[in-house]
Amino acid sequence: MRRWAVLAVAVLIASVPVAASPAAAQAGTPDPARALKRQFRDEHGVRISETTRYFFGKKSKVSGSGTRISGNLQFAPSGPVAADFTWWDLPRPKGAGLPSGKSAPYRVIRVGKNVYDAADRYPGPVPEGKEWIRFPNNHRGSMGRDMAWDASLQPINVYDPSTMKAVLKCSTRKPVPGGFLYRGVMSRKEMGKISKGAFIDWASGRAVGGKSKGTVSWQLWTGRDGLLKRLVTADTVGAGKDPLVKRGDTRYTDWGRPLVITAPPADEVIDEADLLEYIRAQNTPIPPDDKNT
Repeated sequence: MRRWAVLAVAVLIASVPVAASPAAAQAGTPDPARALKRQFRDEHGVRISETTRYFFGKKSKVSGSGTRISGNLQFAPSGPVAADFTWWDLPRPKGAGLPSGKSAPYRVIRVGKNVYDAADRYPGPVPEGKEWIRFPNNHRGSMGRDMAWDASLQPINVYDPSTMKAVLKCSTRKPVPGGFLYRGVMSRKEMGKISKGAFIDWASGRAVGGKSKGTVSWQLWTGRDGLLKRLVTADTVGAGKDPLVKRGDTRYTDWGRPLVITAPPADEVIDEADLLEYIRAQNTPIPPDDKNT
């Protein structure tokens, strides 16, 4: 009888559900860094939609400027290799004390290291039939270089698995409808270290170094599959009472969509150097007047 009693107790204990440990719970959660890396396939990509606003002071409700980006990003096993997007300046908000109104859009195509800007937004004369201007990257300014690489101005390089691992490591995570929400904050100095020089200071145009002050905070939403759905950041420069703050809000959709981005037709492209020569030729010098010179 004692043997049967012991057996019955053992069966009852085995049938009682045991709460999972934190480690076991984490093991069942998709890893966003790995989920992202699986998207790095030839001729596939993602759709990007982003809004960026600039503020004076953390609690300021008035923004002096902002940018909107909408487009596509193509991947290869190494990561992003091409982008095709449109960007435009956001209207000035009421009460900012600055001119308001909608701006015309700018179209940009990047394939490899070559970046092409639509010629219709160039302020000077362009030869007939030339629809695109190819600029050297060092002539595009920090915002243009950042934007062309991944159709984004976010301070976090979400397409670098090592950066994503570091960001996730110092994030808190909680379940939300449809997936998970990660929250965290990191000093700009530390963000510069993990980004390996890819974190460019939007206020100075230079890579963020060891003397940089300020923080980058984030809210990052993923789906149940671990893929990014939305990233909201606040990149704060300095540590005073009224620091400069750049707030970014990016949506990611259509992960894994078949995508091939090609360069514009060669006969529609003019290089910046050739364009400058064309402009010089158009501006024929006025003959000097001996009586007035």
